[in-house]
Amino acid sequence: MAEVAYSVAKDLGRLLKDEADLLSRVRDEVVHMEKKLRDMHTVLEYANAHPTENPIVKNRVEDIRDIAYEVQDVIEDFFINEQRRRRSHGMLGFIKRHAYTLLTLNARHEISGKIEKINKKIKDISESLPGYGIDQGSTSEVIEPRRRQPLLPPDEKDIVGLDQEVKEIMGRLRDGDGRRCTISILGMGGLGKTTLARKVYIRVKASMLFGCFAWITVSNEYNEEQLLLDMIKETMGENSAKEYSKKRLSKNDLAEELKKFLENKKYFIILDDVWDTEFWETMSLAFPDMNNGSAVMITTRSKDVAKSFDPNTPPIEMKFLSPEECLNLLLKKAGLHDDASSCRVELLGPANRIVERCGRLPLGIVVFGGILSCKDRTATEWWKVAEKIKWELSKKPDDCIKVLGLSYDDLPMDLKNCFLYFSLFPEDYEIDAKTLIRLWVAEGFVQETEENTMEEVAEEYLKDLIGRCMVQMIEEDYIGGVRTCRLHDLMRELSISKAKEIRFLDTKPSLDARRLTVSETTEKVEGQSVFQNLRTLFSFNRHSDLRYFYHRSPRVKVLRSTDYYNDYLHGIGRKHHLRYLHLGFSDDVSRSLKSPRFYNLQTLSVFYYTAKVCNISRLCKLRHLIFFGAPLTEGRHIAGLEGMKDLQTLSGIMAGDWIPKLTNLRTLGISYHEGRLHEQEAFVRSLVQLKHLVKLHLRGQRIPSLCTLSGLVHLLELHLLGKITGPVPRSHEELPPKLNKLIIWRSEPKHYPIEMLGKLPSLRFLQIIPSSGDGHGIWQMKKGDFPQLQVLKLYGESIIQEWTVDDGALPQLQRLHIDCRPDLNKAYPHSSSAEFGLRHISTLRQLSLFIFRGSPMGSRVKKETGEDWDKIKHVPMIEIIVD
Repeated sequence: MAEVAYSVAKDLGRLLKDEADLLSRVRDEVVHMEKKLRDMHTVLEYANAHPTENPIVKNRVEDIRDIAYEVQDVIEDFFINEQRRRRSHGMLGFIKRHAYTLLTLNARHEISGKIEKINKKIKDISESLPGYGIDQGSTSEVIEPRRRQPLLPPDEKDIVGLDQEVKEIMGRLRDGDGRRCTISILGMGGLGKTTLARKVYIRVKASMLFGCFAWITVSNEYNEEQLLLDMIKETMGENSAKEYSKKRLSKNDLAEELKKFLENKKYFIILDDVWDTEFWETMSLAFPDMNNGSAVMITTRSKDVAKSFDPNTPPIEMKFLSPEECLNLLLKKAGLHDDASSCRVELLGPANRIVERCGRLPLGIVVFGGILSCKDRTATEWWKVAEKIKWELSKKPDDCIKVLGLSYDDLPMDLKNCFLYFSLFPEDYEIDAKTLIRLWVAEGFVQETEENTMEEVAEEYLKDLIGRCMVQMIEEDYIGGVRTCRLHDLMRELSISKAKEIRFLDTKPSLDARRLTVSETTEKVEGQSVFQNLRTLFSFNRHSDLRYFYHRSPRVKVLRSTDYYNDYLHGIGRKHHLRYLHLGFSDDVSRSLKSPRFYNLQTLSVFYYTAKVCNISRLCKLRHLIFFGAPLTEGRHIAGLEGMKDLQTLSGIMAGDWIPKLTNLRTLGISYHEGRLHEQEAFVRSLVQLKHLVKLHLRGQRIPSLCTLSGLVHLLELHLLGKITGPVPRSHEELPPKLNKLIIWRSEPKHYPIEMLGKLPSLRFLQIIPSSGDGHGIWQMKKGDFPQLQVLKLYGESIIQEWTVDDGALPQLQRLHIDCRPDLNKAYPHSSSAEFGLRHISTLRQLSLFIFRGSPMGSRVKKETGEDWDKIKHVPMIEIIVD
């Protein structure tokens, strides 16, 4: 409960600092209230550190929570009224200001009366607490700032144990009789079912046993049509999935299309986290048994599901890790990458006790390894963690959620609300990190510092949660951050449990709900209900009735809808509290943006926005403006950008004279129409004035040269979609110096000389798609070239005629993707000497080659017998896709 009082008190402190003028009329009352809430936060921290089953104490703690929410409502309403009064202009504005002044005087008396009542409630509670054993003078243990651990993506090397299970599954896949093989992995949550499936998936893709692969996460709340579209996307490609989605095919038609495609393929499909026995009855129709050795594997917690999947084959039942495996896993997650034999003796005692008290459950061990990674590496600190586990287990020995709850208790207060926010997302939902960060900012969970913006602080919060093993990073962004993330099932249950406990989240609509996720099954509240307290409204299903809740929620701050057609948005400008707005297809929003009542909006993102002109001059607090979907080349002009001093993200519009005025931009995605030479020079000069720019996406028929962008000294990510013109770089020193990620489409090779790109010290991701017919001829990579490159993707006909890689080049390369059809005869690293080529890139984990059927390359890289097989056989995962 402490996080509620803490959060509200922090908001009040920020308002007193940033909005002192607006709050001048009630400053004394607000200062007093902030102090009282901070006192209550201290009390709640003490209660958290000294748990009790006393129902009276629990009720008092809940009373404090309710008071904190009440304060939040009162202050926000007063704040909005003051804003409206200050923003009235002209003669009509003069009349409105005086009307608002009278209203505000009444509001001041009203708020003073409410605060007086709240103070009395707090006083009554404070006086009663010592009688129940709560010492207001004490505080819980101060949480020291965690040592930042390196942020690493999931990797097979982090998986311990499971060797026997992997061997058994691989044997079944290899030794089958030709019929479709069905394998189920069975076990309770947290035992490592998905981890085992991932390990098998990696091995299978590397073995070249199958020609078609897909990994699909099912979860408890699945939609059959969407799952089939996901499978089509994984197997047939994204374009096919989009085509079938537009046609709105039924689930039976989708299953039939998938079946037709798979009939001529030897496929391997993993269906992760299946809960329903009826699921396979429907989905099995999409997986033909052509007697060619195809296979489908599921993971499940239910014996009934495993039996319905294949009644004749026993499932692979997950076992607990051995004590030695548990200890090694704990030490690895704690940041000690050596095994137990090299660990300091004084740490082994508490480490073994933690393993014992976690019941050798892998997820619990991973989580407590994350907690240990935040602590000093001393026996005293580690024993404290072990004793906390003992106390929880003494209450409910089999309750894993309670044990994992200690990781939540160990969080700094600022991170607790951030973790609880994951409870709003559906099970197994892959969350875009930038979206999550903007939501946290809109909710008020984050404050900027002298050195960092709110978004930068929030990104550190997310990395902290990942470092503690409470959040899973699914994909990194190659510029030092997180691209997508999600929660493990048990961690999500923990998040929901804690969120419901403090009324952070309501899973069912109620009149006092503060945050709500609406689905197609969400029930309405009878009568003409108004959700006065509702702050956050999410919808992840286009069939959900968001309209009903939206129009009855006057205080909503966050509205996130994936509905493609937002016909319920009339009057959206009346939402004075709104800070975050994400919509699907919408024209109506352009009219609503003219409203003067949008002044608190921070983020506006629209999935498919067709209007050509939009005026945002009223949105004075806007930080992120993003248009998705509609092609940039259609031309989208935004009026009023010049005054958007806080804008950090701007994407999906046409370039304009406003560029040099938005000096706080971090991300810019624009379409540029070629003009006369002096206009292009002016455009480039305006870009290099954006000193904080981190990401730049340029699109147009002709775009500026790389060397003209060298002044962008903080640029990490650059996408150039169009024909590069202007001067050719003479040295890598003329390129943006800190580039981590570079994508080039439809340009001539002379404008991005490979020998210069190879000298960029920080480049980690490179993707090249040249204009048709343009090729590099000969590539030669020498020792030391591309020192940090991890991913290299090459597309297009005849992009490379010959490519040599010397020993010492590409020392960090992990993924190589080559799609150079139809001429792929020499378009992969080789040399006349067998001592060079890919064999020296020991870091390479994945090689993908796309070739035409009948190409001589197919026989040259054929497993075991191909003349070039020796040069690539050391790569763990090899995909050779014949089209």
